[in-house]
Amino acid sequence: MPLVPPRLRSLALGLLLVAGCTGPLQPVFHAEAPVGPEPHPASYFTVGTPPVYTTEGVRIGTFNGEFLFDGRDGDGGATFAWKDDSAAARAHMEDVAAVIRTLDADLLLIPETENLGVLETMTAEMLAGLGYTPYLVNGQDSFTGQDVGLLSRLPIEEVGRINERAPVGLSNQTYGVSKNLWARLTLAGVPTTLVGVHFLARPDDTERKDRREAQAEVIRRFIAQEAAAGRAIVVLGDLNDFDDVTLDARASRPITDVLARIKRAGPSPDDDLTNVLGEVPQARRFTALYDRNRNDEIEEGELSAIDHVLLSPALYTRLREVHFVHAHDPRVVSDHFPIIVTLAE
Repeated sequence: MPLVPPRLRSLALGLLLVAGCTGPLQPVFHAEAPVGPEPHPASYFTVGTPPVYTTEGVRIGTFNGEFLFDGRDGDGGATFAWKDDSAAARAHMEDVAAVIRTLDADLLLIPETENLGVLETMTAEMLAGLGYTPYLVNGQDSFTGQDVGLLSRLPIEEVGRINERAPVGLSNQTYGVSKNLWARLTLAGVPTTLVGVHFLARPDDTERKDRREAQAEVIRRFIAQEAAAGRAIVVLGDLNDFDDVTLDARASRPITDVLARIKRAGPSPDDDLTNVLGEVPQARRFTALYDRNRNDEIEEGELSAIDHVLLSPALYTRLREVHFVHAHDPRVVSDHFPIIVTLAE
């Protein structure tokens, strides 16, 4: 089992949906109440029920699995509770898989996946019968050993990764996106390129600002090329940054132009990407917990939105539902929450 206090494991798979929203063509609003009374402001979080979908369509999303590793063969240079412990790592995989089962996503990006073998184990055992095919393209993060994985029930035409680099500020250095994956497929009847990313961490760290902006530029160039080829675009994953227009639950403001740069994509405003963050009420706009004082409590200012789903116009017009799924205790399963969107022709 993961190395966490028993009192927290008892909360691990308590389930809550705290957000759903309208789609632009067929408005749908979900605001299922949490189980029990509204949380006291000091707690800032209550665990409740999983998403309930009310429209048909294809469901895609992102869910950072927080060091989704197997606990064998070396687990990189970072520290986490189930590192180099295969039994605890498997228990963590089971907890993450239990959340995934409730999402019923047709395609799910999973940042912080160790390797393809982890996803193969999950799909064959913990997610058996759900029809997922796993994908992962080995990345370049030699310190953490993390990569970006993908589970799909949809036909995938091609997968790859972006190896290009971009200038870092005004320096002579360049920087790339060590953890990324792209896939070409058809979504809601539209030829689409999906780009999954995991950017450099610590959104408020000024020393990392230029490097994360370089990562955004790498992605912007790639999606501009794909859009010029006539493909719709999805960018999703752990961007480790805040939206420049739509404030999250704690009203975070970015010190970078990461989201703005990616959203503007090609040469015209007509091809700009839209962040689905704006489709849910501000109080529900959070995707991750940062326990900054390490006191094992969820406090004011510790929940923010650093995971995102960005859609180009052809897909945004097909948006039917958005769910920011806060359906587990982030101190136990993963410190991130899923985002699931429904698209339909």
